[in-house]
Amino acid sequence: MNKFYLIVALWLIAPSPVEAIEKDNSKWANLIESTGQETISLSPDGEQVLFLHQIKYPSIKYLSQQRIQLAGLDFYTNLSSRVDTKQYSRATLFNISKNSREEIKTVEGVIVDFNWSPDAKKIAFLIQNNTNTHLWLHDVIKNDFKKLTNINLSTSLGDRHLRWLPNGQAIIVKKRNSPIKSSEYIRKKPNLLSSDLQTDQGRTHQSLLINDEMKNQFISINQTKLVKVNLNGEVSILTESSLLNYFSVSPDGNYLLYSMLPNKLSSYLPYKKWGRSYNVINIESPTAIYNLPNLNDKINLPKSKDSVPIGARLVKWLPSHGSTISWVEASDKGDMSLPQIYHDHIYKLESPFSGNKKLIHQVTWRVHDVLWGLSGTGILQDWRYDSKQARTTLINAQTPTSTLIHQRDYRDKYNDFGDPQTLRTPAGYEVLVEQNNNLFFFSSGQSKKGIRPIAKHYNTLSNLNKTIFLSNAEHIEMPLWVANNTLIIQKQNNSSAPQYYALTNKSFKKKVLLYSSENKNKLTNQPVNISYKRNDGLDLTGTLHLPNSYNISDKIPAILWIYPDEFKNKKLSQQNTVRTNLFREFDPLSPLVFLHDGFAVFESPSMPITSFDGSEPNDDFINQIHLNAKAAVNALEKTGRIDVQKLAVMGHSYGAFTVANLLAHTDLFKAGIARSGAYNRTLTPFGFQGEKRNLWQAKETYINISPLIYADKINEPLLLVHGESDQNSGTYPMQSMRMYQALIANKKTAQLIMLPYEGHTYQAKENLSYLLTHQSEWMKKWLNTSK
Repeated sequence: MNKFYLIVALWLIAPSPVEAIEKDNSKWANLIESTGQETISLSPDGEQVLFLHQIKYPSIKYLSQQRIQLAGLDFYTNLSSRVDTKQYSRATLFNISKNSREEIKTVEGVIVDFNWSPDAKKIAFLIQNNTNTHLWLHDVIKNDFKKLTNINLSTSLGDRHLRWLPNGQAIIVKKRNSPIKSSEYIRKKPNLLSSDLQTDQGRTHQSLLINDEMKNQFISINQTKLVKVNLNGEVSILTESSLLNYFSVSPDGNYLLYSMLPNKLSSYLPYKKWGRSYNVINIESPTAIYNLPNLNDKINLPKSKDSVPIGARLVKWLPSHGSTISWVEASDKGDMSLPQIYHDHIYKLESPFSGNKKLIHQVTWRVHDVLWGLSGTGILQDWRYDSKQARTTLINAQTPTSTLIHQRDYRDKYNDFGDPQTLRTPAGYEVLVEQNNNLFFFSSGQSKKGIRPIAKHYNTLSNLNKTIFLSNAEHIEMPLWVANNTLIIQKQNNSSAPQYYALTNKSFKKKVLLYSSENKNKLTNQPVNISYKRNDGLDLTGTLHLPNSYNISDKIPAILWIYPDEFKNKKLSQQNTVRTNLFREFDPLSPLVFLHDGFAVFESPSMPITSFDGSEPNDDFINQIHLNAKAAVNALEKTGRIDVQKLAVMGHSYGAFTVANLLAHTDLFKAGIARSGAYNRTLTPFGFQGEKRNLWQAKETYINISPLIYADKINEPLLLVHGESDQNSGTYPMQSMRMYQALIANKKTAQLIMLPYEGHTYQAKENLSYLLTHQSEWMKKWLNTSK
């Protein structure tokens, strides 16, 4: 396949690929350049805020560097990072008490990780420059920035890669093995997959390690050593080379907990489903002193979604102890269908790790997470798939007592108590934020009356909760971080770009502005939330956006942006979770780009696929998307603003699949755009989205909802888009290629754009500019007023 682009088109008059790529698309390029995104981090003492400015859309030159896809991950072969590694161009530091800010002057390169020192006086950075990643140190007091060591470090596995010792005198990082071994000289051998090892098949995955060559390449790229670097740049090796994943330092600084990937890498599963082994070493005399029960690969598990592999899960340090590990183990062989009272056990083991593990808590459902505080208080989150219930429970590391805080149907957005708030310590483990016997919970605040984010605290002595912050109704004010009497809020509405401020003192009443995003909004018409009904009486909603050029006397074309959702609960299927007062910053992947072309956009009209009689929702999929789409069109017609004879439909992933089905089975739309979709459900035979049945259990459904089968019925022009490197389960690039070929074989109007170097979503600004140009031309061609 051509590695710059492939666009194919038949049965319509369109510019050639060369002509199209040479068109002036500076409008889109400039808008893409205007976008930005911040990641913020509150210092351990709650007095400073670090803003990191993300490179959201890198150049195609960066994205097109030599890459290899292994075990469901996409690696650069000449860098120590992955394609999905976040990059930051610069950093800004704000001191809350001094009400001052400064730009941290980093060196050439991009920031790929960071971590505060325990005393909040220093910040460690990993900076990637060319092919190397080095450790740098910023002294907040001296405003000094220096490189600590020249060793090449790795960020290819795991999520965070810097850990401070509690005394603040050293940092632990992963040293990369260099250079990467080339695989071109490895002689290929026959590959064997066998039902002796694999007794069950889950959803399909790409780039699995099906031969020794791929396994050796994965090892070569990801094998690292943990090393300790002191502030003078001296380096001490802590571990042998291995496939290191997660690591963190004990609260007393004496031990290091780390996880490794299995010695035998699976040929059947991607990286995310592999097992783990957990080890503890003494940092001063680094030899392995304890191994936890290995966590098995996620293979041959019972069908239920709350099934888990055997072994230690959720392994972490107890913040309330100097060096005590806690973890979870299934007591039901990982099978929730077994008839027993307790399905998970929570254990702990104290240093020197020579005694027997102690049972902390027995859990009747499946543990989702356990979060611990410095006082020994814990928050247990457990759930059960059969009943669709989730609980939040107060527990303690010293006693088996527990107090239920909240329970709900986890699909119920209106009844969300909120997520417990934690801070990641410089040593690498999470700790619950506690203040005067209070724990903090943040929720999005969704309700029938709208969306008003909430921060509350829960008192562990009285078991009462109190709201400490409620968003203004005219804005979305989202609590982000809390620590030491400081609450960080992001504030925005549809006409004001996001700004960040801090609420300080014990009552969180003193307001300090931290940072305001540049307001580049060019959309003047306010979005309108529309409520309407389906023919069967189901309540639906959607958000209508009108372009700046809209005249009140006009009826204009519109694009519907859709994504279906499955429900077996009528009440939950009618909940409105659309946020209309978010700032509409330019997003090249959003449907709102069409506002710049003068089209209206009906964003996220409700697309429930329901079944309230015990049957499966997908058995009625085609009928229900038709009901949903027809209701949306009727609602738009009633506004008097939209020309419903000139409508297009658009979606991404499962939304793209639905777009193709709507064009095949209805005549409501004049054109469609389907991005990164799956169109032949027999190629996802082991389930998809919310569908639990496999192809052989529901053959008729799989075939009936596959728009590829009905390509001959699609009479409207369809633009298909896909990333060449899409590794998402089920949405292989072949899906769009076959759909395009089916349309051409049936003499239909179609285009296919294959975006080079892109995954399930798209990143390169050149690719995005190219895509936006073609999307714009497509809609203008098929929705213009002369048609």
